[in-house]
Amino acid sequence: MNKIINYFTNFLYLFIKIIIIIICLSFYNNIFSSFKLFFNYLKLQSEFNKNEKIFQFSNNYKLKTIKKFKKINNPKISIISPVYNSEKFILRFLKSIQNQNFIEIEIIFIDDFSIDNSIQIIKNYKKQDNRIILLQNKKNKGTFINRNLGVLYSKGKYIILPDPDDILTNNILNFCFKFASKYQSEIIRFNLYIGKGKIVFSDIIKDIRSRIINQPELSTYIYYGSNELQSLDCIITNKFIKKEAYIRTLNYFKKIYLNMYINYMEDTMFNYILYRTSKSLLFLKKPGYYYIRSQESITKNLFKIEILRMKYLFIYLKIIFENSKNTKYEKDILNLFISKLYKKYNFEEIFQNSFFNRDIYLYYNFINISLNSLYFSHENKYLLQKLKFIIIKIINKKRK
Repeated sequence: MNKIINYFTNFLYLFIKIIIIIICLSFYNNIFSSFKLFFNYLKLQSEFNKNEKIFQFSNNYKLKTIKKFKKINNPKISIISPVYNSEKFILRFLKSIQNQNFIEIEIIFIDDFSIDNSIQIIKNYKKQDNRIILLQNKKNKGTFINRNLGVLYSKGKYIILPDPDDILTNNILNFCFKFASKYQSEIIRFNLYIGKGKIVFSDIIKDIRSRIINQPELSTYIYYGSNELQSLDCIITNKFIKKEAYIRTLNYFKKIYLNMYINYMEDTMFNYILYRTSKSLLFLKKPGYYYIRSQESITKNLFKIEILRMKYLFIYLKIIFENSKNTKYEKDILNLFISKLYKKYNFEEIFQNSFFNRDIYLYYNFINISLNSLYFSHENKYLLQKLKFIIIKIINKKRK
């Protein structure tokens, strides 16, 4: 009996010891991770401080002392940026490009029928920097069409697609070109800063390490890569892309989408096809971009953003169906869009809006297709049924 008690006591002691060790290791890992993040933050903050003068650059476009650049006949990198009423930010953006050590570039601006001084500012700067090319639309076409026009017009082997209200960090083009050439990667995805307003440094998007992602893993990395089952890669401005891969991606889109005004979620839609059709992606831990949330952002109009999300949700779902291989991957994305992002919106109010209900029959037909799909969970099919009921009510009112 004593042997049994001793055996049990020893076993219990060993078990408690193991638990304590596990807790200590966990605690140690948390402390180690915290220190690592802290020092990483200091390093990134130092990088930010080096670039802070860019933010303080005057918005006065009557420039007196700037460095002159000659036109590059065979640029290696094309910087393509759609512009719409960006007079407050354009010089700050241009200064960040001028600060790059890599000069074999062309800078293509596509003006989307701006009504402010954006065009004049670019034209004045073009007198000093002959690498600038200005394309002008006679009507507003949206971000997706403008980027594609810029890419088709470009001459560079690689392209980068920054927004004119954001900023490139010093020397990021040099880093990207060097790594793309060395590893033959079709996409380089670099880290970025996120800030609000003009110069506030608020957050850093963190990824664990630099690494190369090849197919078939790359096909699903847009969804599972950063935070499994939680998020999508919805940013294209932190991508350095081989032009050949971009054109190949466009060929997977039906002509209807290439001519469609798309000004919201266009990055997510493009990334979905880009990741599936490219050979490899190099994730570069180095931060290369300041993503500055403008105070005048469209997202301030919450109702408008709900309408846009719903409108482009349907377009995005159609693209997934059209390019689907009937895998768990597509199913996870579709259910994420329905359940995580769109449950809380006032669908009835959104569908009543004229901007949305002009295509009401298109949405009705698509919901019928979705309801017959094996992709959606019972919960999300219930949500789609509710949407269908709302649409039927609107269609009946139209008929009256």
